[in-house]
Amino acid sequence: MMREGVDEMIQLGVLGSWNGFHVKEYAAMLAKNGEAKLVSISDDNEALAAAAAQGLSLTVKSHEELLADPAIAGVIVTAAPDRAAALIADAVAAGKAVLADKLIAVTGTDAERVAAAVRAGEVPFALDLPLAQKPVCLAAKHTLDSGRLGRLTGVRIRNAHGGLLKGMLPPHFVEDPSGLLTDIGLHGIYMACLLLGQPQAVTALSAGASASRTPETAVCVLEFGDGLLVTVEMGYVSPVSPFTLELFGTEGMFTGGGYAGSARIKGAADEDWTDLPLLQEHERPLTMLEQWLQDIEAGKEESEAWNLSQGIVIGRVLEAITRSLNQGVRATV
Repeated sequence: MMREGVDEMIQLGVLGSWNGFHVKEYAAMLAKNGEAKLVSISDDNEALAAAAAQGLSLTVKSHEELLADPAIAGVIVTAAPDRAAALIADAVAAGKAVLADKLIAVTGTDAERVAAAVRAGEVPFALDLPLAQKPVCLAAKHTLDSGRLGRLTGVRIRNAHGGLLKGMLPPHFVEDPSGLLTDIGLHGIYMACLLLGQPQAVTALSAGASASRTPETAVCVLEFGDGLLVTVEMGYVSPVSPFTLELFGTEGMFTGGGYAGSARIKGAADEDWTDLPLLQEHERPLTMLEQWLQDIEAGKEESEAWNLSQGIVIGRVLEAITRSLNQGVRATV
């Protein structure tokens, strides 16, 4: 429900503008929600913060100034991946509610430290894993939980676009060796973990990478129990590559994705594919942003650290992927 006055709206800040695209997406979602608004932004690189602030009427501040502002109730962390852990911890220490974009840290140890700080700080917290709430992914989870596929024997997730070909990626994305894995590639990685838990090991391969350039494409093979292998594909050089999520089992197959969004299932004894219904806008669960705003309004006593345990798993998996890429080995998680 819309509050009665603009002055009563929840004021939020943005810590880090590594992903300026997401800053604009969050601003648009908040404008549609009507309960809160972004008022300021910070980044270690002030030019990046200024660029992200363009058109959004945001005040550019230092991290310290933003966190010291008593009018700001919470912060959205869209910082460079290797800065996320420190900034989340600083925000919690300052008593700010925190919404983290896709990760809380890029190593397991740092993720555990951040999680401990969040629990001790008792501030409203949510880790935003937006792909998990897409209708196709919700249909995949429902199908998996239903047992209709029998024993799961394989999973394939692909998420890619042609941003590197079209010059759409900002230089700091291209110049970050981990850019692909912690940007578009991370969606497939966390979806695999949300569906199946923490993998036991990972083997990662990339192409078109260097010490100062992110890969053009990469593939991560995640190993789970009972010999289950999950393939996560990602890339920046595929302009025609709709999202794909496939589940293979002893009793059938689920396939979902596409530009329009669709899901189908075929049992081993079925002659034809069956289209699965997808949730409509009014049926979907709350987004993490919406849940987080509700928690801020309700107060600390009623808040929950949403997806915090997943943040630890993601940190461990990213650490193992980095080790696999750097050393050319299968890395345990």
